[in-house]
Amino acid sequence: MIKFKLRELLHKHDITRNALAREAKVRPNLIYEICDNQTKRIEVKTLNQLVSTLRKMTNTDINITDIFEYIEEKTKND
Repeated sequence: MIKFKLRELLHKHDITRNALAREAKVRPNLIYEICDNQTKRIEVKTLNQLVSTLRKMTNTDINITDIFEYIEEKTKND
């Protein structure tokens, strides 16, 4: 399962969802969906925009793994 960590990242750097959407030039609803782990798909172009924008806004070396992570789902046999 993919878990988005964008909400925590924005909170850590005191950035609002709307500010990120505005600076990255993406729909605010997309940022809200990502933060709430509700998005079903995201384009690579959009991920690139988010990483690039977050690097500028935070002045840090943000990486794609700062935005989401893979968590192995447990099966009934685990």
